[in-house]
Amino acid sequence: MQPAVTAKRPKGMTDRPQVEGFTNPLSEVLGSIRIAKAECTRLEATSPWGFRCSGLQGKRVLFVFVVGGSAFLKFEGEPEATPLSGGNLLIMFDDRPFSMADHSRSRIVDSSEVRKLKVNGVVRYGGGGPVTTVMFGKFSMNTLEALPIRSILPQPLYLSLKQDRSCAFQSVLDLLAAETAQPGIASSFMISRLYESLLVYAIRAYASSTAAPQSGWLAAISDNRLGRAIQAMYSSIHKNWSVETLAREARMSRSAFASKFKSVLGESPLAYLTRWRMHKAGAMIRAGNTSLFEVAKAVGYESEDSLSRAFKRQLGMSPNGYRRMDATRD
Repeated sequence: MQPAVTAKRPKGMTDRPQVEGFTNPLSEVLGSIRIAKAECTRLEATSPWGFRCSGLQGKRVLFVFVVGGSAFLKFEGEPEATPLSGGNLLIMFDDRPFSMADHSRSRIVDSSEVRKLKVNGVVRYGGGGPVTTVMFGKFSMNTLEALPIRSILPQPLYLSLKQDRSCAFQSVLDLLAAETAQPGIASSFMISRLYESLLVYAIRAYASSTAAPQSGWLAAISDNRLGRAIQAMYSSIHKNWSVETLAREARMSRSAFASKFKSVLGESPLAYLTRWRMHKAGAMIRAGNTSLFEVAKAVGYESEDSLSRAFKRQLGMSPNGYRRMDATRD
């Protein structure tokens, strides 16, 4: 299992100069988050207790926050369970089955049996011993929104109370705990917004930790040279970028830039740029107040046809098909 994150900012994260007028890549990604189909369940489990979950269904995100007490979480196929205690937070995007229990010898039932006990968002379950309180949150994200987030975070992500979390991060967790303990007017709306904040703070915490990887998107934007090129892409996505012009932004030779970009991000600069253009195009299409021609020009394409071809290659559907699909979401 992945060790809990500790809060030390990787070298370069605070040293990289901010270029006036440039868009911050992390802000761009986080600003696109939109939560849908949010659900929250508060489990008040008394020992002995245990259940197994078959995993997430569809494009869902699950977070598990231990408010108090202790538990063991074990993913199917892994030899050992991970101990959890008050303040621990887990976020997962995958659909691996898992089980939770107060002890390895406790009886494990299917989660469907536990869900039957849910009353007003609260499940009280177990044998009457010491209590463990856990919040389970589920929500969905648009496919285009989820892709950058999935590429940033490890699967699953563990954050520990031992980590030096910010007061704001802890406040969001406390508000979620309070909102699920005593739901009030517009609780579902409040919980959705708190989920969005929770995801932002979790990414911030991971980005500033020693657990952040040496390769991948966070490593790239933390690098002084690659970060400049990515900022330039994001700030002027409409420009006719080439490897040469991006290399100049990074203050590197063309060959050195292309090689380093590929080694850190796992794809070429122009392949990365295309994916980000499709992400931005999708956000504009969802907004519904911009023509496809305007979208195409805004993200660097000369015509609707050229945008449509690129969009279909990346997403497997046309922009109009994507607009129709998004319109049917709950």
